[in-house]
Amino acid sequence: MKKRITLSESVGSMLLFLCACQPPVVFDKPQPANGNALGGFPERIQGRYLSAEDNSVLQVTANSLIRIYDFDQKLHICQLDSNLQIIGDTLFDENTNEGRIIEIEGDSIVMHVYEQDTLFTVDDLGVLKKNKGHYFVNIHMPQDTWQVMKLDLSRGKLAICSISPMEDLDQLKSLTESTQDTIPIVFSLTPKQFKKFVRNEGFRDREEFWKIGK
Repeated sequence: MKKRITLSESVGSMLLFLCACQPPVVFDKPQPANGNALGGFPERIQGRYLSAEDNSVLQVTANSLIRIYDFDQKLHICQLDSNLQIIGDTLFDENTNEGRIIEIEGDSIVMHVYEQDTLFTVDDLGVLKKNKGHYFVNIHMPQDTWQVMKLDLSRGKLAICSISPMEDLDQLKSLTESTQDTIPIVFSLTPKQFKKFVRNEGFRDREEFWKIGK
């Protein structure tokens, strides 16, 4: 039996990757601890970048990272919940009075989805630092901890690198002689330890984007 879904579920199921999950590794302060905070991204790194993994676009502004999802979602009509009615070119939800413009292709409907997800903003809860050619995005998390990602730009390719819960976690535990096992694990690194972590290929989870314009 095919699962029947609501209008909000049909869109939401395609956007689960927008949800901010608690990262498994966080730090007690923005990294690198001895680096000065920047007021924003330099002009050379600003622009629009196409993801190498999907059709999303990363917009880098002077003070933010914004991911834009712009795609068509196709669903078979028999998957729709009974409270959803197709009226002309609109899929109407009788429970919420919500309507969404659609196209009908045979036994399926096609809905256009457009969403913007602000990944990072330079402010009190978002600290940007630079060290040895790398940009470090620090995002404030619960319990006054910080999620850290590394950004590298080379020949029009922007890489956003995050901490791998496998190899990177083991390396951080070794560096700090930590025995923590409760997620998220909070690390306190000296500048020397953080430098060694980066030099030893820390931030192994990597997503690449190609610059396509301003």
